[in-house]
Amino acid sequence: MCVVCEQVLSAYDFEQHADAKTRHCTLRPNSVMKRKGTADAGTKKRDNFLHQSLFMPKGLPDGAELAYFVKGQLIEGYKQGSGIVCGCCERELSPSQFEAHAGMADRRQPYRHVRTSNGLTLHDIALSLSNGQRITTDIGDDMCSICGDSGDLLFCHECCQAVHPACLNLGHLPEGDWHCANCADENGLGRKAVSGESSRIARPIVIRLTRVVKAPEFEIGGCAICREYDFSSTTFDDRTIIFCDQCEKEFHVGCLRDSGQCDLKEVPKDKWFCCDDCKRIYGALQSSVSNGVQIIPTSFSNVIRRRHLEKGLFIDEATDCVQWCILNGKSHYPEDLPLLSSAAAIFQECFDPIVANSGCDLIPAMVYGRSISGQEFGGMYCVVLIVRSVVVSAGLLRIFGREIAELPVVATTREHQGKGYFQALFACIERFLSSLNVESLMLPAAEEALSIWTEKFGFTKMKEEQLMNYQKQLQVTVFKGTSVLVKKVQQIPNNSVNLPDNFPSE
Repeated sequence: MCVVCEQVLSAYDFEQHADAKTRHCTLRPNSVMKRKGTADAGTKKRDNFLHQSLFMPKGLPDGAELAYFVKGQLIEGYKQGSGIVCGCCERELSPSQFEAHAGMADRRQPYRHVRTSNGLTLHDIALSLSNGQRITTDIGDDMCSICGDSGDLLFCHECCQAVHPACLNLGHLPEGDWHCANCADENGLGRKAVSGESSRIARPIVIRLTRVVKAPEFEIGGCAICREYDFSSTTFDDRTIIFCDQCEKEFHVGCLRDSGQCDLKEVPKDKWFCCDDCKRIYGALQSSVSNGVQIIPTSFSNVIRRRHLEKGLFIDEATDCVQWCILNGKSHYPEDLPLLSSAAAIFQECFDPIVANSGCDLIPAMVYGRSISGQEFGGMYCVVLIVRSVVVSAGLLRIFGREIAELPVVATTREHQGKGYFQALFACIERFLSSLNVESLMLPAAEEALSIWTEKFGFTKMKEEQLMNYQKQLQVTVFKGTSVLVKKVQQIPNNSVNLPDNFPSE
């Protein structure tokens, strides 16, 4: 308990309390307690909670780049949870510990010397948050949130969402500040702000995120046959590199010829596949995309009905006509764009931005199958579950040939969680992989979800050696702070699948 303001605080909150602007709660002789209700006491109480807002919801986002500055940068790190992860030792520290780690413990002013990538101190940001400003991540993807294409984009003044004016059926660019419909509704701005008239809401603080996607600690890629990394970039010869359009492995032209796989005389003009399995899998994926929406099997819809009954929810004919489909942003089917946009919205609702070292949010690129920040997601497919024409659950799937597939992101809208929809979606995915004879499925799992995947779905932790081998050959997706799990894909006879009976809320 603080002896000055009589608040009961945890150890971390007490440290935050002591680091506040006035530091009036630091124990010292002859402390004078102001009477409650005075203006001075009110100011001090407000300052006590000022810096805590940085580590609360809607505060500084996880992954925000930070550095301690005193006459130059001394140490760098990034915000994670309720602390700062040091860039040199990877330990999570409180702001005061981060300052001490920089060799400046005597200053006792971490919030005035720890700065973000845009030069603002933590104290500056805390003041801005207290004045109603919001924090948004760096605008780096430059893709329309509706269609996924780049071009001349309109950015929301509040959340920085990017859209084409044409996708909103706007005849011309709005004058002044423009707000998307969600921000306009949330802030009571009405039609004026949506149509482009200026508002008095302060521009959000743009923060660059970092270190959410875990980069391998070794060189990746190289020829899948000889394991060498050299290649020819100007002429076609034995060291020219060819990529398989399905498994994404790379091969030297000379190694392909010497191993007897094929004898290429020039760079293929069309798709090229390293084996019959990759060619077959690619064809099946394209066929599934073109087939569009399909009704899920009865055994899967029964799972949804059972979960509704268990929760006492109303059951109507909609539970008997749940649909699913596989989408690919590169296919550019107009009817698929609203579904892809809905899937992206679900991922952004359920997850913090997924970022690489560049600070760009990877979710749009992954959903629409684009390349960004040196990472290629052209082989990523989006699988969605649809109820009454609304996407309720979605996942991202990439198949690296017959040996392994990955499911890096799955999510269900909050209002539809716990109703069996994710179980049905996962069953559709596993059934599809089984039909392609894919052997294993891998995914990154957060600590709190490990028991769900291992106990209910039969996943196990992938051995570090096996993960390293995959990372050296493939662009597998691994997130910092997660464990990589793997399971053998069920061989599913007669369109059936073993579903867990007591899978908790998605």
